[in-house]
Amino acid sequence: MANFRKAVFYLAIPSCFSAVCSCSQGADKKEIEEITTVANSFAERYFNFDLNGSLPLCTPESRKWLAFAASNMTQEDVDLLNSQDGEAACETTYAKLTSDTTATATCRIENFLRTDTLGRPGEMTDEADYNILLVKRNERWLVKMEGLPRNEKRNRD
Repeated sequence: MANFRKAVFYLAIPSCFSAVCSCSQGADKKEIEEITTVANSFAERYFNFDLNGSLPLCTPESRKWLAFAASNMTQEDVDLLNSQDGEAACETTYAKLTSDTTATATCRIENFLRTDTLGRPGEMTDEADYNILLVKRNERWLVKMEGLPRNEKRNRD
């Protein structure tokens, strides 16, 4: 009888561990899907210069960066945007939880106006990758801007 209890005990531990891990992976998968959705929605709005539309997807402290981006738009930038046939296309290519309440996502942006804050006119760019930071507040994932999004150089390997 004692051997039977030991056998059950030793079989139960891996089963419980496996069940906990699979539940955790399911929760992580759901979080990654939410992060991906928010990052992609933000990128679509931001890179198509719907800065007001991107506000609800950001933390309150990110508002100053959106205002800064808007204040740096020149008439040349607006004219260049208006001359384009299509909108910027955005795709979240990578998302990762960095803690329970922080995450990062990489978005590939195509056919967009890359602006310059140094007084030079923006230029149309075929493709670039941007990292987006997110935080979880009140059970919602939000973009946390600590500056304007920066182009991340891709490794050509």
